[in-house]
Amino acid sequence: MQKALYLSLVRSQFENCSIVWRPTSSSLTKKLESLQKRAIKWILSEEGHSYSPEVYVQKCKFLDILPLSLKFDLNDLLFFHKVVNDLVPISLPSYLSFYQGGSRLRSCHLDKLSVVSSLIPISSQFSDRSNNPLSKSFFYRTHLLWNNLSLELRKILSPSLFKLEITKHLWNTLLTKDSSSSDDDFG
Repeated sequence: MQKALYLSLVRSQFENCSIVWRPTSSSLTKKLESLQKRAIKWILSEEGHSYSPEVYVQKCKFLDILPLSLKFDLNDLLFFHKVVNDLVPISLPSYLSFYQGGSRLRSCHLDKLSVVSSLIPISSQFSDRSNNPLSKSFFYRTHLLWNNLSLELRKILSPSLFKLEITKHLWNTLLTKDSSSSDDDFG
């Protein structure tokens, strides 16, 4: 009952149009994540408990509620998948295209479903990618997520199967993540 209330009344507000408004700074993401952490404690009747980042992830998995940062990534990837597969009346922006081959590198990780950008962030002005305004735009940030997926995942055409497999992938990635890096994400 409490899980259903949280998902329908609170989390649905966070997820509504998240591909447009999602927080791109770690401080804003942590604030939203802390709200979800409180909700997880409420759902499990553990309001007085303190969760380490690892315990928080375990509780999220137990309830089958992705941490918000990963839920935002999931929403981005689901919409990007629809764009790439022409399931929505939106096209990739002109600065993004599918990789056509022809790299001068000996080993190139790009394949036919990789999306490449003709815009190159100004590295001298923005030494950290998180400070680059381009990296915060939906298509630019999501094409990077997309390219990090395996070719097998990107080949899936069915939106429902893609959602299922990406969700599994995100959980597997999160659960195998080194505990030192999870301190930064959910502390």
